[in-house]
Amino acid sequence: MDGAPSLPVDLRKLAAIDIAFLGRKVIVAEFAGGVVLSTALGLFVLVRGHSFWQITLGVYFLCLGINYAPMLGYAMAIPTQEHAREEMADELEDKRESMSKYRRLSLLLLIPLVAPILALAARQKPNPE
Repeated sequence: MDGAPSLPVDLRKLAAIDIAFLGRKVIVAEFAGGVVLSTALGLFVLVRGHSFWQITLGVYFLCLGINYAPMLGYAMAIPTQEHAREEMADELEDKRESMSKYRRLSLLLLIPLVAPILALAARQKPNPE
């Protein structure tokens, strides 16, 4: 598909840069915590909530937990910190610039369901190989 726009965010690279700088154990724990804790908090708020805003908050936290699921999958697929560095090799020449870029992009994880949508779009994108 020539002329097709590329995805603005590569979630796998977002996970890889976190692993490259912070280590795999920390990032897997962060993303697993994001899935479990956000989902649990969302369910708790939904069960206890009675107002429109409480239900909205509960749904938001559930969506936040869902957002972290693809990130956890990508982090689990990168076996070591060295593999993460290899994956990011072209972008790690300027570490400060790369970290700044991906920190800004990580704010997208706060938008409900954006990560699963981007992950699905990446799977639908034809391989250039």
